[in-house]
Amino acid sequence: MAVRVQRQSALTVFVAAVALGGIGGVLASHRVTGLDPFIGAVIGMAAGAAAVTCLLVLEPALILTGAMMLSVFSGNWSDMGIPIPLDRIAVACGIATALIRSIQRGEGPRIRPIHWLMLLLLLYAVASAAWSHTLTQHAPQFALIDRLGVVPFLLFLVAPVAFKTPEQRRILALGLVILGGYLGLMALFERTGLTSLVVPSYITDPSIGITFGRSRGPFLEAGANGLAMFDCMAAAAITLPYWQGRPRMRAAVIGVMVLCAAGLFFTLTRQVWVGAAAGTAVAMLCNRRLRRVLPVAAVTAGLVVVIALAFVPGLSSSVNSRTNDQSSVWDRLNSDAAALRMVEARPALGFGWGAFGTASTPYYRLAATYPLSTINTAHNMPLSNAAELGLAGAVLWILIGVMGIVAPAFGRAPPAVEPWRLALIAVGIAWIVQANLSPLDYAFDNYMVWLWAGIVAGGRVRAAGTREPALASHVPSLSAA
Repeated sequence: MAVRVQRQSALTVFVAAVALGGIGGVLASHRVTGLDPFIGAVIGMAAGAAAVTCLLVLEPALILTGAMMLSVFSGNWSDMGIPIPLDRIAVACGIATALIRSIQRGEGPRIRPIHWLMLLLLLYAVASAAWSHTLTQHAPQFALIDRLGVVPFLLFLVAPVAFKTPEQRRILALGLVILGGYLGLMALFERTGLTSLVVPSYITDPSIGITFGRSRGPFLEAGANGLAMFDCMAAAAITLPYWQGRPRMRAAVIGVMVLCAAGLFFTLTRQVWVGAAAGTAVAMLCNRRLRRVLPVAAVTAGLVVVIALAFVPGLSSSVNSRTNDQSSVWDRLNSDAAALRMVEARPALGFGWGAFGTASTPYYRLAATYPLSTINTAHNMPLSNAAELGLAGAVLWILIGVMGIVAPAFGRAPPAVEPWRLALIAVGIAWIVQANLSPLDYAFDNYMVWLWAGIVAGGRVRAAGTREPALASHVPSLSAA
């Protein structure tokens, strides 16, 4: 009887989802030029059916891993002729599934002080956006969702329950290895001129996105692409112990790491190089066994660079041009100085969320040592937050970062989570470097660092509560690689 009721409930939810999805598809068709209402309805019903199937059948870890892989295309679905953001649907389904399943099992996410601070910051930012009349504007909305951010904080909340077991974490790691192989290949094809092999084709369109001519990948921005490849490299390092006794799979994973390492170089983006080098070095120095192989890793990285410079046509001149290019440095210096003046003008509450582009113009000044340039987005996330949210919002954001990312990364973790902790050090440092040198408003890069931090933080909490004593025997330590 209970099974029948459950099936009837599932059928009711399924029919409702299909109906609502169809209505949403029809409404979307009126906003997407050239999309027929019938096609919109079919797309909506398919999306609704897929969403309910995920909620009823699939493992949350699998849904969230797929969502992370799809999020590299975030904001560019229309360039592929797809009228709906598949990554956002997948993210919503993954978060909802993780919450529902964990609550049903009576072991929902453990609410800690950091979660209340996250909620406070989001409410403060929403109030700030409403006060500055940017709440309904597209760019500030998605900056609030992806960068500050609603989705990253929700991923941090559900990560401990969605990726609680070694098997669940293995799903994420393997998904990132596959993604790394894709991003590394596309970076190689872009750099070597094999544009016919680049998929999707919008990556090679110079009329959209920025940093054309560098390996910018599906993000259409080289810095975001480089940070994503570095995240995938860290995940690949975690999976190496999985393949003991399987030399072909181990060689394939090492090949992905080499592809991503070359891809980092092909981005021709200095903050990517600095972040990756600093993150790798610090992570390896924090582990006794990895510390011994740090010189080997450095030499290997140097060989990848030398080989790339020797065999990739035009790469040497491109690298020389980029390293001598000062225009992006001047943009950062000018926007940082403008942001600091804005903080001095309104230190308490700032100018309002999303207001930097319109409010910063009077605060640009001609410097004595470099030319004046103006940009609409500050290339420094902490300074941007301080200018828009004031010191109150900026300090709160920094406090959350320290509690959510820095503390788990440099704290103690159980053996099963130790590889993820070491990788979080690398990923977190690379993210912090980019956050201080770029707007960093791309979904995947912000999602991953907070998802990663949630996995490590959840492992620490379980270890403190002696809930997971047996997991250490299931997954080898990264140091064994």
